[in-house]
Amino acid sequence: MINGQEYIGYYNITARGPYTGRVYADQEQPLFVLKLVLNEQSQLYDKLATDNGYTTDLEFDDPVAAQTTLTAKDKKNGFINRYFLQQRNDKRARIKEIDKTQFDSVLDGTAGINPNLYKSVALRWKITGPEFDIKDGGTIVKAGVRDTNARTAIEKTGTIKGLYLYLKNNLAQFSPYAISDRDPNTDIQL
Repeated sequence: MINGQEYIGYYNITARGPYTGRVYADQEQPLFVLKLVLNEQSQLYDKLATDNGYTTDLEFDDPVAAQTTLTAKDKKNGFINRYFLQQRNDKRARIKEIDKTQFDSVLDGTAGINPNLYKSVALRWKITGPEFDIKDGGTIVKAGVRDTNARTAIEKTGTIKGLYLYLKNNLAQFSPYAISDRDPNTDIQL
């Protein structure tokens, strides 16, 4: 479906879901799965909910994990915005990183991702500066990448349980101090 109407035409499937066009390009529009209700009870429920102005679960999308990418503007700003969500009714639910479009749809509440089922947070993720805080006595003179991101994740753990634990091994992600960006150890003898 596209804009609430059935779509017939070329489409492609990406990690973020189906899009119009044979091959993905920035101008392509997202498609949504056409959902049909087949039994009478479901149809009655859907009709009653719709007639009374309620949005049913059929109107909402499932979240799709997204890969955050760095832009030149992000590097210049010294931070990126990252978005996470977790299912509300499961204490052990997985935490997923999502894109801004999905994050905004959770806040919208009328379409996109169901805000009654998922809770979400946005993080301002530091990517430039010293690796750790530079202190003069007990005062932070210059905020470090790892320490700032740790403070941010701990603060947001009040909304999404386990967020700090989820991120703690990657506090320098997207920065020059990220473990994956370092040269591999070549001193090991086989």
